[in-house]
Amino acid sequence: EDTPARFLAVSYSPATMQPLVNVTVGGQPVQLVFDASSGNTIVFVREYDACLPTSFRPCYSFKEASETLRVCAANNVEGVTCDTRTDAVYSCEKYLESLKDAKASGDELMIDGIEYDQRGVEAKDAVEIRLQGRDGGTFRSPNAPVRLLIAPMAHAPVPLDLSVRLFQEVSGILGASGKSLSCRNGTVWSSLLGQEQVSRFVLDFSAPPNATVRDGRPSRVVLNDVDPRYAEDIVWSERKQTGDKINDGVHEFLMYHIEVCGVDLLYNISSSWLAVIDTSGPCLTFPSTLFDSVVAHAPVECPFAPGTSSLGRLCSPKRGHGVSKLPSLSFQMRDTTDQPARRLHLPLERLVFRNGSGAELLCLARDDGGTRRSKADMMYSHIAIGSLPIASFYTVIDLEGHKVGLVSLGDPSVEASEASCAAAPECVGMQAFYPPLNLCEDPDCSAYMFTSLDESTRVCHWMRSVPVMFVLVLIGLVVLDLLSHRLYKQAVLRASASSQ
Repeated sequence: EDTPARFLAVSYSPATMQPLVNVTVGGQPVQLVFDASSGNTIVFVREYDACLPTSFRPCYSFKEASETLRVCAANNVEGVTCDTRTDAVYSCEKYLESLKDAKASGDELMIDGIEYDQRGVEAKDAVEIRLQGRDGGTFRSPNAPVRLLIAPMAHAPVPLDLSVRLFQEVSGILGASGKSLSCRNGTVWSSLLGQEQVSRFVLDFSAPPNATVRDGRPSRVVLNDVDPRYAEDIVWSERKQTGDKINDGVHEFLMYHIEVCGVDLLYNISSSWLAVIDTSGPCLTFPSTLFDSVVAHAPVECPFAPGTSSLGRLCSPKRGHGVSKLPSLSFQMRDTTDQPARRLHLPLERLVFRNGSGAELLCLARDDGGTRRSKADMMYSHIAIGSLPIASFYTVIDLEGHKVGLVSLGDPSVEASEASCAAAPECVGMQAFYPPLNLCEDPDCSAYMFTSLDESTRVCHWMRSVPVMFVLVLIGLVVLDLLSHRLYKQAVLRASASSQ
């Protein structure tokens, strides 16, 4: 295997499975989560106990960075916020005496379906990133935009029984999205890409140590070079939508005809769903509708009832009773009609890991917030592809072509099986089978007048009062007919008598 010309070595936080890169901020080595879905470079401040646990090292110290740190005076200007949702330009040309003089602002990140709050201060500091490889070197930015967090990244709004508690034993975040997702008019990552003249980069991740399926490859982010072993097998997405801040900055693509156990999860909803590469967390996160469809077919056990909020809890694969392997999830990158499209496969076994107590969990998260956000815009109810599913693909992000290329690394014929997929139920009466949720839907009897559902036969039938009503109506019509006939005869007789 040829060593790439330039790459960042990636390791993993043992507690959270978040991918880490080594960065120097303010002359201090720190380990930052490589997050492809956000733009800001964030460090947790030691003096404010922002690292978890508080004894964790390396943890950034603003006192040790006093020679290079510049705290933006705009932090204290009323009405000025570092917010990408506005078109305002955030200026950091004047500085405060110390971090202690600055007012913190709030922000949030949505990771694995859970919202994490931030309390941060905008600043500038010296940042260095060492690039390994044949043509490696050191990227330096003496006045890089950074955000100093003065409180731990906390999930909101109340403590949850999370299966994975993120941001344990990490020093911060290196945002690797496009610069449009940063309020600072530029980012460390965009500066690095510009200096190194990068037109594409590769996420060549291996699974973390506690994953049950591992291949032992080194994990790294490769600049420009594409491994010739995979070049001919890359399946490219369509060009993404551009022209607004969010779509310009996010590394995204459309997943077509997503299937599990041979069932199209999108069925009569849509032919595609938006997927975002989001390595801030480890899991594959599905909107509630798609998640509920997966667990309706795959042999898993969840600590919450079907169709209800997960609250950050993950399901476990069923083992024993003939169940040895989970099925594979497959999808297309394009919706072609003239010829069959190549399908990509993600064996769900590659999402299984062992937690601290040794129990197996499936890193497939349910985005409970999807039902509260706009369903018309898939950006706010998208599929998030975390570090564990990314490790199942060789992933190329084409910055100039605005598209994503994938190569499946898993072998579904060996790593997956549909033998334990849930059997389809037998529908009765007027029930209709709904494949995504693997259930029989009762007929909508309310759509018909005077009908109700028979619970035993699952057939719409007349309400008990309807025959009586028909008899009464019929009797009424007969009476009215006889009465009208009698009145008619009386009118005829009166007319005859008057004419004589």
